[in-house]
Amino acid sequence: MDFLPPPSPQLSASNYAEVRQETLQPTLTSPPTLNNHVAARLTVELPLEVQEQLKLFLEALPDPEAIANKLIVPAITAQVGPIKPNSLPKPKPTDKPRQVVPPKPPIPNTGDKPTGVETAPLLTNLLKVVSDRQEYDTNTQIFLAEGNVLIRYKKSELQADRVQLNTKTQEVIAEGNVFFTRGNQKIRGTKLTYNYNSVKGELIKASGSVDFGNLVSSEVSRSPAEIATNSVTVSALGGGTTADGSVRRFGFIADRLILDGEAWTAENLRITNDPFTPPELELVTSKATLTPISPTQSRVDLESPTLVFDQGFSLPVPINSIILDRFQRFTPALVGFDQRDRDGVFYQQSFDVVSQSNLSFQLSPQVLIQRAFSSQTGLSAFNILGVVATLNGALDGGQRLSARASLSGLDFNNIDSILRLNATYQTPVFGDYTLLSQYAFRDRVFNGSLGFQDVNNIVGSTLISPNYILGNSKIAFNYQVSAQFVGAVRDDVQPNTVSSLLRLQSAASLSSAFPLFRGEPAPAEKETGLRFSPKPIVPKLDAFVGLQGVNSLYSNGANQAVLYGTLGFSGEVGSFAKDFLDYTGFTVSYTQAFSTGRSPFLFDRVADTRSLTAGIIQQIYGPIRFGIQQSFSLDNGSVFDSVYSLEYARRTYAVVIRYNPNQGLGELLLRISDFNWTRPPANVTTIQNGVEQRN
Repeated sequence: MDFLPPPSPQLSASNYAEVRQETLQPTLTSPPTLNNHVAARLTVELPLEVQEQLKLFLEALPDPEAIANKLIVPAITAQVGPIKPNSLPKPKPTDKPRQVVPPKPPIPNTGDKPTGVETAPLLTNLLKVVSDRQEYDTNTQIFLAEGNVLIRYKKSELQADRVQLNTKTQEVIAEGNVFFTRGNQKIRGTKLTYNYNSVKGELIKASGSVDFGNLVSSEVSRSPAEIATNSVTVSALGGGTTADGSVRRFGFIADRLILDGEAWTAENLRITNDPFTPPELELVTSKATLTPISPTQSRVDLESPTLVFDQGFSLPVPINSIILDRFQRFTPALVGFDQRDRDGVFYQQSFDVVSQSNLSFQLSPQVLIQRAFSSQTGLSAFNILGVVATLNGALDGGQRLSARASLSGLDFNNIDSILRLNATYQTPVFGDYTLLSQYAFRDRVFNGSLGFQDVNNIVGSTLISPNYILGNSKIAFNYQVSAQFVGAVRDDVQPNTVSSLLRLQSAASLSSAFPLFRGEPAPAEKETGLRFSPKPIVPKLDAFVGLQGVNSLYSNGANQAVLYGTLGFSGEVGSFAKDFLDYTGFTVSYTQAFSTGRSPFLFDRVADTRSLTAGIIQQIYGPIRFGIQQSFSLDNGSVFDSVYSLEYARRTYAVVIRYNPNQGLGELLLRISDFNWTRPPANVTTIQNGVEQRN
């Protein structure tokens, strides 16, 4: 599938119809009016009614970017909120045809611009019509332009072999090499029929592209403690929800594109993020329909969607309907591994239950596969089924509500051992600050060498500062303060038991990164820089440093104060274009903690005062890469956290298997460049430099 070619060379704008001349013609001091006759090889002036109706048509026709976004964003990302086209709302049956507004007469140019007087419009806002042949019949009110037609108004431009305008019915028919451009966005087809009064039409053999560079998926809530110094490190393995590439454009082809106001239907739709032919990856569906259901929501219905890899292997997409709104969407299907809560491998499928403009509720049933095979009670037992429920709400004033409940079984007699619950409410305060209130039940916390700890209850609020840059130093500074009532296992009393205390905590962080080396990337071509990577690899070496202080006060009089210092390096070597050992990514960092006092809880205690983290990801052969990242406690010489990954990486997609033996977690991911479906969080809160990092 080829992306659209560049637009034709720009022509100067004017407010008259220009007919290309085969031979030189005498200059006319007053151009004749095109009225009930055929014009050929002359410069003529269009009738006012035709000019104004063409302007209405170009203004009403939806942006090519809006068309492409409507087709591509639902099918590929299923995460981004609705993108409204720059078109008029669909009229009611009782609405009258759109009326032509007579243009204001130009104001003579006297050299000075008097106060309060409007000057004549700029040339770029005037209509230009160019073709080999034009005619207008005043009886039928039909304007016809044939042969290399170009119609331009403001930032809109329509090119075709033939264009017919019926000013009575307000319908335009453009045929042959139709090419519509607005700004930098383009769409093409073989025939366009569009009624700009009813805002209905169709484009045959439609194709186009859209730039995804500035589309960002929205998340309803973020947990506190974005403050940890690891925010400046670069993991060699990446994260399950982070972007691992850069897709510039997505292209689409549809046999027929039907426009009906803000409702869209595409027949035999193909979408690819590969700019080369033949494409590595395509999403194919016989029919895709987008229907607005509220000012902030749209529903996308797909018929038998399929992912096609390398023109051969096909994988059915297990979803036929998608709701687009302001909320994050999890992947519709997930194969995961959770040793601690689910006894190993499980399968999860997600469904929208409630989807309103300001509220989203999603249920994700789970089949605990490994537990089923090891269970002695049979496959019908409630303990081999689980479910995750997710609630997201967007309120006025930037307020957000998020709640997640996870059941690792359906035996409600053991509800205290199968339920985990986390709910947050955040609101902006003091300008750029965020106040986040949270309640958690059986929060699963991983604290370095101390391993997993269950926090029975935690309720409280955290005030989070924005990220400040100190002058021109490129040093980032942020801080947070919190007050929380915590119920968890304490070891300062005997026997060790669950007890509740008030915790007052403050934390501040300084961090910076320093580029040490930058190489030249391989050319962005199919067999070089873009062979196995969605963007050319830039050889580099970076250093990063961080300083973080955390102070915690407890209502029993205990105090724990820690100062963390981190120094590290990360880099990439190779182009990832050759078959053998042509890519290496690495990271290494050392953290030293200086602490006084001791937390009465195990979940937030300083576990490792000296730690070393190192990781490498290495190309083995072709698109296959293997990675390992481990964290060592230099206090006791043990590995307290590690991640292994095996990846089949291509320019447009990747299949990743990731496993953490220390935490007993794993996953199988299908990543579509930057816009992979977001996997659900693993219900694990990690302690990084004494501060909880919640998902």
